[in-house]
Amino acid sequence: MIEIKVPSPGESISEVQISRWIKNEGDYVEKDEEIAEIDSDKATLTIAAEADGILHILAKEGETIAVGSVVCTIDTEAKKPEGSSQQPTASKEKTENNQQQSANSKQETSPTYASGIPSPSAEKNNEGKKYFS
Repeated sequence: MIEIKVPSPGESISEVQISRWIKNEGDYVEKDEEIAEIDSDKATLTIAAEADGILHILAKEGETIAVGSVVCTIDTEAKKPEGSSQQPTASKEKTENNQQQSANSKQETSPTYASGIPSPSAEKNNEGKKYFS
């Protein structure tokens, strides 16, 4: 069993907040895989798994904890479940990313710049009409 402790985000920082768990309780994690995000006054950092195994979460999202405190453990004796893959999490992230890109592309359909000046492509579409004075 390996204990994962909160790393120090900086010299004067003594506590951080668990902003979110990237992995869930009981998930099989692999070494160097990101498992959580922490926030301090100065930075947002990720915590990575230090070994392969089953994740056991000890600190809740939103909880403020001291630097050096144990936030989770990894059971290194546990074997990767048969047929298990990291795909469900990756698939969910991919779907969310596609939804965000779709929303962004809908916002980018306007042929003008934010200043109200038509983009070069808008000028071409208007058969060379000039909008500049």
